[in-house]
Amino acid sequence: MGPGDGLCAVVLAAGRSTRMQEKNKLLLPWGDRLIVQAVVEVLLSVSLVEVVVVVGHQREEVGWALADYPVRLVDNPGYVQGLSTSIACGVEAARGDAGGYLFALGDMPQVRLQTLRLLCRAFLAGPTGAIALPTLQGRRGNPVVFAGTYRAELLRLEGDRGAKPLVQKYADKVIEVRVEDAGILVDVDTPEVYRSVVDKTE
Repeated sequence: MGPGDGLCAVVLAAGRSTRMQEKNKLLLPWGDRLIVQAVVEVLLSVSLVEVVVVVGHQREEVGWALADYPVRLVDNPGYVQGLSTSIACGVEAARGDAGGYLFALGDMPQVRLQTLRLLCRAFLAGPTGAIALPTLQGRRGNPVVFAGTYRAELLRLEGDRGAKPLVQKYADKVIEVRVEDAGILVDVDTPEVYRSVVDKTE
């Protein structure tokens, strides 16, 4: 069994990139590939049931970027209403037998493979209804793994806060996984952040 057995990854890649000044952050160069490709590649290195990518803004361009990857694209026509709509679209499209959902942001290409493996292992070893998330020096980051038992509530989320309300509501179910990975805290969502980190790519 691999570290991600039974889990479905949902990549949230539908946003408008409004802070990137007209450019789609997901399609910016990242080493020898694009940001969204880097995010997908590391997820495909974990033993997941499947990888679902929720698209919206520039859906065709993002789809072309991922055409050669074994992922399933899901269109979110209501992406302008906030992150929660993409979460719901991804969960609804995911396989019904998924034991949980690993929510990854399409603009966080620095998350390490080892971090994903640790997160998945901690979740699978946890109690029923676990929510696993990584922390660095006490700060919580992404991705976050939710048990399949939260499916109905994930589908009902509203607004642009993502799944934070559920993390707060079920605080007693949260498993914090300590990692040495600054990538869990870095969203490449502004030109300044992009310029500051792009030179660190291999």
